[in-house]
Amino acid sequence: MSAFICFDAVSKSYGDVKVIDGLNLDINRGEFVSLLGPSGSGKTTMLMMLAGFETPTGGKILVDGNRVDHLPPHARNMGVVFQSYALFPHMSIAENIAFPLKMRGLSKSEMATRVNKALDMVQLTAARARKPSQLSGGQQQRIALARALVFEPKVVLMDEPLGALDKQLREHMQLELRELHKSLGLTVVFVTHDQNEAITMSDRIAVFNAGKIEQIDTPQAIYSRPKTKFVAQFIGETNLMKGSVAGTDNGIATINLSNGSRVSGRATDVLKQGSEIVLSVRPEALTIGESTSHANSLPVVVEDLVFQGDHTRVHLDCHGTKLAARVSGPTHFFVVGQVTNVSFSPDACAVVSQ
Repeated sequence: MSAFICFDAVSKSYGDVKVIDGLNLDINRGEFVSLLGPSGSGKTTMLMMLAGFETPTGGKILVDGNRVDHLPPHARNMGVVFQSYALFPHMSIAENIAFPLKMRGLSKSEMATRVNKALDMVQLTAARARKPSQLSGGQQQRIALARALVFEPKVVLMDEPLGALDKQLREHMQLELRELHKSLGLTVVFVTHDQNEAITMSDRIAVFNAGKIEQIDTPQAIYSRPKTKFVAQFIGETNLMKGSVAGTDNGIATINLSNGSRVSGRATDVLKQGSEIVLSVRPEALTIGESTSHANSLPVVVEDLVFQGDHTRVHLDCHGTKLAARVSGPTHFFVVGQVTNVSFSPDACAVVSQ
């Protein structure tokens, strides 16, 4: 199946500064793909090139098999939602939503039908006569979304649309957007720097770093099978341990850690014996002080216990390597200074090149 959206060797430079460097990315019809990365990594530039607000300096962009990188924004049939919402303050909510329809020359009756449908979709029919300043942040966000969807675009582009909302409202809107995506079959390209947001909402995540995609995969694979040190560190929390490859067998690498211990883990790439690696293991994958069947066991000293509501974070020292474990059960049997061990399965960690 050919991709619905295709970035083919796309580059973008500002003078001598290369922001995007020969990037390839395919997005399927109806897919929700998040572009995730730190500030300056190139994710917003990619979105702006797709929207038509920036022009590539190399490569091409295709939508549904047709090249679009030469077209102006209004000719691309894409809805765009920004963090600022960009609503017209002097217009009513209904007029804001109708604006893109008016620009496309639709009849008054057709505009009224579509505006009513869009207001009903975001459950704000009662607010149609209000001005944006009379709405909450969450309501304004929904109106911006309705305006982006009212002309039935091929693609909806979102640039940090939830960034200005408080935590509770942000989480609520994440679920609303996820439901709208599913019910309407939208193709969504979503820019965020929030890892949890990307994991919650996406079919796939493209992790950006310095103008390149380090990894694109499902949220589950990105979290549990990071392919680079950057991805392992950027997505969620992880413990990193340096070492070298002693050998590999059926995708399992035996690792000599720099602190003198030997463990094994799932190799994400073909690794050569003696190559320098980093072992990534999530805090929830560590079991403290219990006799388990896990193949990996390391001696540790308990340094601190931090209660965090639904779990306790246990800080550990393993021959100078700092580790963190997440314990959801009782922790009264752990004390600071206690000598114990942590264990974890080879399948619960990832071995990546340094």
